[in-house]
Amino acid sequence: MLEIYGYLKDPFAWSVRFAAEEKGIEYHWLPSDVSFPDPRVAKHNPMARSPLAIDVHVGEGFVLTDAFNIQLYLDEAFPGRALQPATPRGRAEVRMFVGSLDALVAVLQNSAGRVSFNRRSFKRMDDVFVAIDHRLRASGRPWLDGEAPGLCDTSFLPILSELETLETSFPLTLEALTEYWKRAIAHPPFQKTNHRTAIIQGRR
Repeated sequence: MLEIYGYLKDPFAWSVRFAAEEKGIEYHWLPSDVSFPDPRVAKHNPMARSPLAIDVHVGEGFVLTDAFNIQLYLDEAFPGRALQPATPRGRAEVRMFVGSLDALVAVLQNSAGRVSFNRRSFKRMDDVFVAIDHRLRASGRPWLDGEAPGLCDTSFLPILSELETLETSFPLTLEALTEYWKRAIAHPPFQKTNHRTAIIQGRR
């Protein structure tokens, strides 16, 4: 059993839950910022780190932080469908892709910052969107990771969803990315882990 802690609207906590769903892992989602949080939140995540995961089957509980680190652990420590390539090169490419998403995170975290910063960050964000659109068109596959979502998808889509709510996202002229987003919206694991619709444990 896995316990996942974090803020309700945090896209990084969302990405961990999304990866757990894709892997087929049984888990408890325990948000810190709801009216009546589960008692385990105060006990195991008193600093309200987001995300934080605990593998309760390892010793007294193996605590993990950092969204992508947690996703890697889920993929490598639990049985189920692989969420990353088998080759060292393929895994390195996944890590590089996830690193490129920092450009999108910068827009989320600094949307009210200096105009000069916003211009640079929006240009970097647009470059990432164009690269993703090209990747989808070139592969001809439904997901960034191939025929089924993997760690590239689980890391990217929650961030994209938050950008969409800010009306700061990709242009519809990026047709492959547009179709990909429509596909993601209808994908059950993505819907289930969406903080706007997910079941919250610990709420009265």
